[in-house]
Amino acid sequence: MTLRWKIALSLAAVGVVMTALVGVFTYRSASGRLIDEIDRSIDQAGQVLAVSNERLPQRREVFDVYSFRRVNLRGEVAMTTFDDGVPVDDAVIASVAGQFGLVSKDTVVADDGERYRLHTTGLSIGVIQVGRSLEEVDAVLADLRRRTLLLSAVAAAISALAGWLIASRMAAPLRRLASSADQVRTSGRLDVVLPEAEGSSNDEVGQLSRAFASMLGALASSKADQERLVQDAGHELRTPLTSLRTNLAVMRRHQQMPDEMRTEILDDLDGEVSELTDLVNELVTVASGDLVTQPAERLDLAALVSSVGERVGRRRQRQVVVTGASGSFVSIPRAGLDRAVSNLIENACKFDTSGGPIEVDVSVAGDTAAVRVSDRGPGVPSDEFDKIFDRFHRTDATRSMPGSGLGLSIVRDVVTAHGGSVAATNRPGGGAIIGFDLPLVD
Repeated sequence: MTLRWKIALSLAAVGVVMTALVGVFTYRSASGRLIDEIDRSIDQAGQVLAVSNERLPQRREVFDVYSFRRVNLRGEVAMTTFDDGVPVDDAVIASVAGQFGLVSKDTVVADDGERYRLHTTGLSIGVIQVGRSLEEVDAVLADLRRRTLLLSAVAAAISALAGWLIASRMAAPLRRLASSADQVRTSGRLDVVLPEAEGSSNDEVGQLSRAFASMLGALASSKADQERLVQDAGHELRTPLTSLRTNLAVMRRHQQMPDEMRTEILDDLDGEVSELTDLVNELVTVASGDLVTQPAERLDLAALVSSVGERVGRRRQRQVVVTGASGSFVSIPRAGLDRAVSNLIENACKFDTSGGPIEVDVSVAGDTAAVRVSDRGPGVPSDEFDKIFDRFHRTDATRSMPGSGLGLSIVRDVVTAHGGSVAATNRPGGGAIIGFDLPLVD
């Protein structure tokens, strides 16, 4: 069932229920007021007849809409103008007989189905019953019922029509949104224009359209990143693959080459394979996004940096000196932070050929924690401070050095995904200082 039908039927149901409730209230109110009017008229007639005694027949023409019945203390009908079908309730008569002025008011049904309103008034010599047919009241109430049913039907039709029109107006942007989604599915294009997303409407449809447009934008950006990653990876893979192919071709052509030359080529092959392995591993890390999407943890930044520094120092056989504030807590995935710090220290070890210690400083300023890794390498040109965090970017001074070109881009992705930022500058006296900032948590 479509949204239009659901809204139309819902409004129709609401219209029927509301009309029915009003009708029931009106019917009960009208019925009560009509019965009250009948009771008042019967009371007036009864007061006159109660003192009429033997003159009841002579005064009947004055009360031609009423019927009368006098019953003595023995329960015998002394006089009546009721039709034979109107019942005599002995229990009611017994309850008021002989008690002057006591009145019992009841509604009875004659044998022919006609309803009567009957007042039984106690007299010292018995009771007198005054009744009046409710035929006119029943006719009025029946007409009221018919009108209520007709009004309910009209209200349901009007509500359904209004619901259909309102739902059609509401569903129009949803249909356009569905059409756009189907267009994305069939064509694969993510640049579909959504007019509702460009409007100023703040209703749910406008919010949904803007959310859908934002999702398409994120998908388009992700697709562009994937395409750029594939293109960049293909470009970066060509160099080591070409070198491998060249070295293998040389070995095939010169199978009797000197041992010194063979050893040199094998060392080159080993280096190219190692570089390819590092590049593939980094590509898998970037493509999977696991370091960014894992659940964040509350981590002691200084403690983790010290642990990573010791590990990298042992592997690289370099001294890594970590200084700074302890007890600085940040919220970030452990694996992501570990990899970011490791990449920074590995990067410093690679470019710092002095053999001296790698300095890592952890500091706190306000509500921000900072990590800075200093080396004594070639440094970074001032116009490339931001570019070094791009994928596969290399400065002129480092193009011939091994590496995947993805290490610092992974640092940027991990840190910026959790509210941080990256920074790079040159070290006084030579070298670079590269690091990141992260917001502190309690």
